[in-house]
Amino acid sequence: MWKLVIEDDEGKRTVVPLTRERYSLGRKDGNTIRLTERNVSRDHARLHKRAIVGNSSGGAERTTFVIEDLASYNGVYVNGLRLTHAQDLVHGDLLQIGDYRLVLQDESLMDVEFGTDAKQTVPNSPNARAAALLDRPNRLVMLAGPTPAAEFPLDCDRMTIGRAEEANVSINHNSVSRLHCEVHALGDGRFEIVDKGSSNGVRVNGAELRRGIVEPGDVIELGDVKFKFVGAGQIFLASENQQLEMISDRSVPRLARGLVGSLALPLVTFTLVVLAGVLGVWVCVRPRTTVASTSSTTVLSPDRASFEHANELASEGQIDAAHEMLTTISSHSYLRTTPEFSDIENRWADEMLVRADGLVDVAAKRATYQTVATTVSVDPNRRKEAADKLQALDSVSPTVGSAKSPWATPMEQPSHSTTGQKIIPVGPEGPKRDTTRSHNR
Repeated sequence: MWKLVIEDDEGKRTVVPLTRERYSLGRKDGNTIRLTERNVSRDHARLHKRAIVGNSSGGAERTTFVIEDLASYNGVYVNGLRLTHAQDLVHGDLLQIGDYRLVLQDESLMDVEFGTDAKQTVPNSPNARAAALLDRPNRLVMLAGPTPAAEFPLDCDRMTIGRAEEANVSINHNSVSRLHCEVHALGDGRFEIVDKGSSNGVRVNGAELRRGIVEPGDVIELGDVKFKFVGAGQIFLASENQQLEMISDRSVPRLARGLVGSLALPLVTFTLVVLAGVLGVWVCVRPRTTVASTSSTTVLSPDRASFEHANELASEGQIDAAHEMLTTISSHSYLRTTPEFSDIENRWADEMLVRADGLVDVAAKRATYQTVATTVSVDPNRRKEAADKLQALDSVSPTVGSAKSPWATPMEQPSHSTTGQKIIPVGPEGPKRDTTRSHNR
């Protein structure tokens, strides 16, 4: 039997047995396999079964699957190459849809489970490229700098980054200090970056810091040079390559040298003395202001700003708006574990349940129950209550057209599924799992 092993950007896996003839993949409700990240289109791709007739000598008929891109914004990648037309797949092929990796497997050709088999391949088989991609380590990919798209593996417990030639990652750009920072491996794909007194600082996702934790997907800036942290086995997609930029050494020093050469020396000396005096007075008078400004820049990250705004909206009684604001917070942010976050989500769920109970339109009632039941940030008891009400509603009011559409036929429960929460096979009772990071494009 064929199956699809789906892994999200946090390493959570879900196994989907491929028992249907067709599967739709996308972010929209109603897709057979729902992928809820924002870089997945509403209708992203289609996977369907195809029988291959044996050769002229009477070979046995076999089955394969065909993948089609439904004109998605970010595309579908098969073994690292963007899909341009419908393509037959073979055992072990690696698909990339947004932040998700999908590995197609034929159980008849497997001897071991996915945990070890995903990186093994039969010699000279068509999926050797997929295995090579899965073997790639954690690494930094240069987005802007002297060598755009260059990759630097993070394969040491402690690595130095700087302009010096002896640095583990040597960056030849004058906005980078000789010893700019260090990267320390913490395990589980997590690293700590430490500023070593650089002139232009270290910024992670736009926030300047002296030291902090970095994870796959983070953007790291050292002066004018920018990197993306790509996790082990992840593919750096061409769609993420749009901001690659070649930058030369800064033009400011050259302009300054030209200015000095064109002006009289006394005037330049006088100007420098005045500027030095003003700067000295400012430093002596306002040291506290400088520290406070730096701290506020670090604290007010995009996630923190969204969190504070959501609390303000909740205090004003705008629970729907507060819930929508919370969905913009990164899935790995510690803010999702706070009591304030849970309180807003549970208040939103209570209002949704009350609202659904009062609806007359069956379709709207069903959609509201389903939304609460599949929002993993809501208290499990409330999700169960919504699921029970949805089941009771479906038992007396079946989905119209479910018998006409092959996309609405019941789907067998996966025989062995891991803890992934963001891939939701859809049956007549609605999605089984969901995430709060779903947004309309």
